[in-house]
Amino acid sequence: MALDAGRLVGRVAGRVAGRLGLAAWRRKSTLLVGAGALVLLVLCLQYNALGASQQQQPPQQQQGGNRAPGAAGGAGGRADGGVKFVKSAEGPGGPMVPAAPDQDGDKQPSRDAVAQRRAEPGEARAYVPPQRLAHFDLKGAPPKVGYLKKVFALLKQLGATGVLLEWEDTFPFWGPLEPMAASNAYSRADVREILQSAKEHGLEVMPLVQTFGHVEFALKHAKWAGLREVPESPQALCPSNNASLDLVHLLIDQVMELHPGVRYLHIGCDEVFQMGECPRCRTVLRENLFLGHVARVASYVRSKYSYRGAPVVPIIWHDMLQHLPPQSMEEYHLGELVEPMVWVYAEDVYRFVPSIVWDKFASVFPRVWTASAFKGAFGETMFIPNIKRHLENNLKWLEVMASEGPKFKEGFQGIAITGWQRYDHFAVLCELLPAAIPSLAVNLLTTTHGYMNPSLRGKLNTALGCGAGNGDGPVSGGSDPGTSTNPMFLNLNSDPFLWDMFNRCYFPGVPFFRLTYRLHSTQREVRDFLHSVTKAKGWMTDYNVRRNFSSPLRVDELMMDQPRMYHTLATLAHSANEALKDVFDAHTIAEWVEQRIYPDIQKLEQLAQDAAALKIRKVWPRRPLPPLPELRRLGVILPDDDKTGSVTENSRSP
Repeated sequence: MALDAGRLVGRVAGRVAGRLGLAAWRRKSTLLVGAGALVLLVLCLQYNALGASQQQQPPQQQQGGNRAPGAAGGAGGRADGGVKFVKSAEGPGGPMVPAAPDQDGDKQPSRDAVAQRRAEPGEARAYVPPQRLAHFDLKGAPPKVGYLKKVFALLKQLGATGVLLEWEDTFPFWGPLEPMAASNAYSRADVREILQSAKEHGLEVMPLVQTFGHVEFALKHAKWAGLREVPESPQALCPSNNASLDLVHLLIDQVMELHPGVRYLHIGCDEVFQMGECPRCRTVLRENLFLGHVARVASYVRSKYSYRGAPVVPIIWHDMLQHLPPQSMEEYHLGELVEPMVWVYAEDVYRFVPSIVWDKFASVFPRVWTASAFKGAFGETMFIPNIKRHLENNLKWLEVMASEGPKFKEGFQGIAITGWQRYDHFAVLCELLPAAIPSLAVNLLTTTHGYMNPSLRGKLNTALGCGAGNGDGPVSGGSDPGTSTNPMFLNLNSDPFLWDMFNRCYFPGVPFFRLTYRLHSTQREVRDFLHSVTKAKGWMTDYNVRRNFSSPLRVDELMMDQPRMYHTLATLAHSANEALKDVFDAHTIAEWVEQRIYPDIQKLEQLAQDAAALKIRKVWPRRPLPPLPELRRLGVILPDDDKTGSVTENSRSP
């Protein structure tokens, strides 16, 4: 009975299942729509639950004015050719913070990891140097006092705390030192006016006077030639000559007389290339020569000059100390006498000053300074700074200072953002100050806040007199995944000089900044033209000109663009004079035009003379042309030297 009942139940269940299946098949469209709606309902519920949990988490706030939004966030892509941009805590589309490359190189975390890091509390503060000095290298080309006043106002707006003034031969030396002053040096009244302007803008002044190397401005004169370490070179003075120290004392005294109330005096001492070479110095170890001289100069400063009861602190460049053992520096009590300023202008700071050097310096010096650059670091003849490279340099310095600062008892004192005008006293002018104002602004704002991202766009635009929308719009470099806009506003990848971004602004010297783009384009066009006419084409080469042998028709064709280019260069020279007349005196303007524009004008004029000479000739000799006799000194055998090897008409085959 039980078996029959089971079979009956099975049959009934089978019939019911069959009927239900048939009904479901007939209504399959309705069931599919219902299933889709159920799935959509579940997804919506999960999304709402996730949003509610996120709203319960308190947002991370910036503390103070120097915290980078998301400065400790996950690393984003290398969006601008070497500068990493770190995603901020402001959510998708928020600012991108430049940071130095991490240990994993270009390896990027997942987007989930980035999101997790955004939500983590205790975000690290961006490092901001306590003091931020803008360095002005004035040698041989002093900006007008009125222009410096405008720049000082800009510096204060961008967050500078002081200025490092390297006067060199623009200082108004007097008395026995009067021959050192350039004919266009500042007057003592000018210096006082400059210092008063700095004071009015809350900028502390640190004067710089070279006291060992880079004293060409003094030793080039016959009066002090006897103090040279090497008679043929005025680069460095002899530390074993007592008269050298007398000269240094006099230099310091005159500079300090016009800088009352300063806390620091930078005494240079970098790149002493010639040392231990004169008869007096050969018997002394080079390190003892250097350390002994620095100790004597620093002791003189500390013993004679004070600030509010404390000795004035001498600052020196670090490079001559880098390879000295700490025991030698301690023997001369250098840690009690000076504070080093470590300078590196390249992007990879640790390559030039590795961690072991920081450890050594920390064992000797309780305090230390650093120096980056905003111009004058990547080429002796550049006329516009590469802002991309300078920004990377300053960002790397912030990372290094944050990492190495705890090693020193009193940490880093500050950073000097240097702006070199010449590589040394005899070098030509590199980037002039008005061409570098955007670079100064970008890098000073970066060190003031500890980062550079679009949250600073307003401050940058305001300081440089740009429109509110300056920097908006699409830029190259890639966009952040998952966002609809590209938040990067410094288009450094395709325009490292930021000509396009800042040429419509109104900062001090902007007419000259705009002119540098025209100069760049014109120089490239002239270079290509000269190469085409004299190298690539075959009718106005050096050979054609030397032999006066060419086709007048071809010469006319080649010279068609010469008048236009010549006129463009002449117009540029006039425009440069107009753009710089409120910045520099006539001497500096004339020097810059001679170095940057006049050489190309000369080349085009010579080309025109060569073309005219080639076109005068109406008849031409038959080949072969007589060989150049000067080729003999190169070992070339000429036809007259080997008659048997010559080919004559009589020897030709019929």
